[in-house]
Amino acid sequence: MSRLYAHTTMTASIPILSKVTAKFRSNKLFGEAGWVAAPFATNQVLRLGTNIVLAGLLAPEIFGLMLLVNTLRTGAELLSDIGIGQSVVRSPNGEDTKFLNVAWTLQVLRGVLLTTIALVVAYPVAQIYERPELFWIMLAVSPIFLITGFHSVNLFLIQRRLELKKRAVFDTAYTVFHCGLSIVLAILIPNVWALVIALVASTTFTCVLSYLIGSGPRPSFQWDKAHVHEIVNFGKWIFLSTAVYFAATSYDRLYFVDALPLALAGVYAVARSYSEVVSQVGQRAGAFLVFPKVAAIQDRRHELAGRIRSTRFKVLALLAVMIGGGMAISDQFILFAYDERYHAAAFILPILLYAIWFSTLSTFSESMLMGCGKPAPGARANLVKFAVLLVVLPIAMAQGTLLTALGVLIGAEVARWAALVPAARHEGFAKYRDDILLSLAVLVIAGIVKLGLGALGLVPSPEEWWAMEGLLNG
Repeated sequence: MSRLYAHTTMTASIPILSKVTAKFRSNKLFGEAGWVAAPFATNQVLRLGTNIVLAGLLAPEIFGLMLLVNTLRTGAELLSDIGIGQSVVRSPNGEDTKFLNVAWTLQVLRGVLLTTIALVVAYPVAQIYERPELFWIMLAVSPIFLITGFHSVNLFLIQRRLELKKRAVFDTAYTVFHCGLSIVLAILIPNVWALVIALVASTTFTCVLSYLIGSGPRPSFQWDKAHVHEIVNFGKWIFLSTAVYFAATSYDRLYFVDALPLALAGVYAVARSYSEVVSQVGQRAGAFLVFPKVAAIQDRRHELAGRIRSTRFKVLALLAVMIGGGMAISDQFILFAYDERYHAAAFILPILLYAIWFSTLSTFSESMLMGCGKPAPGARANLVKFAVLLVVLPIAMAQGTLLTALGVLIGAEVARWAALVPAARHEGFAKYRDDILLSLAVLVIAGIVKLGLGALGLVPSPEEWWAMEGLLNG
């Protein structure tokens, strides 16, 4: 009887499963989200696996040094961002060859300027941080800006046309090349130069690859005042927004490298690299799905606002489950994957993940508003976050501990989110109630999973996790 029942149930369920599968296949948004999420997840697994291997080959101080170098490099790129790529994505002239040539010309000029600045400031930066080796490292890294400036406009067109498969191929090829080269070089030369050489070589690889992928025109130098004005006029808010974004997202790195022992700063860099995986999921979804789609329906966005809000809530609910679960098990992952030199990251990582949750909320709202042609709210929100960090973080470190400073990081992300919600509400994209419920859900999920797995001995219990706070003091 049970066998007959099972057969009948399975037979009846096949049409249901077929319908569900067909529905997912016919859902264009689901398919597009898959091409964003699946390659990204694969790339992150490769990166994090590489991170673990490199941690076994290199000292924590090297990660602390590269944290500073990469922060300065990213800062230079963001502080000079005039929205060239965003202009191509949203402009009605985005497919015009002349407009693309002008965009590429501006990109190359930006690369020349950044390379020159990097060469000039290399010595002063080394003196400020009292690290003589920084001078030579920055000289070696400076050509990256010029190489990036010569990247093909194909990358902008891929984003504009939502050609997500091509972008997935591009990103995966870069990840495999960079990770493989980093490990080989770390084995051959186990010092900071392994990571520096891998960074420059991988950037060169992506420049070549950008011309082999996509179907855009071969770029050439061209100048047109009208197109330059269009890009710069839209880009002025992008420039302000990204400048403040860099200050808001990188101040902690620059501050901790100076305020903490370099080894502990390196441990913080490891924890931050894992928390940023989640942050990058939101950023990629915003850049390659939310922004282009909202930009494409600008005239109908108020009509479709309800559906957009509903979709936003569902996607964020899924992320809430992922982040809550991640907070519960991330400490065990660090303890398993890293040696005792890095175990303080097991305490730091769950706290950073909750800060990243609020960063993800902000990223979604900012991308939607950007698609509406409104980058100003994002700039203001990042300015609020930076102000909190600038004023409160040094006070927390002076009067408390690194634990207090980590609490400030959460508070700064909450402030950024709170500053963005009014503009998102005005467009009908978000509500305080939705985000507050989801934020509470993250903590509830983290608590339930932590208590359950902790009771089974699969992860540290809440008490055992809290006891690791002592590792922050060395």
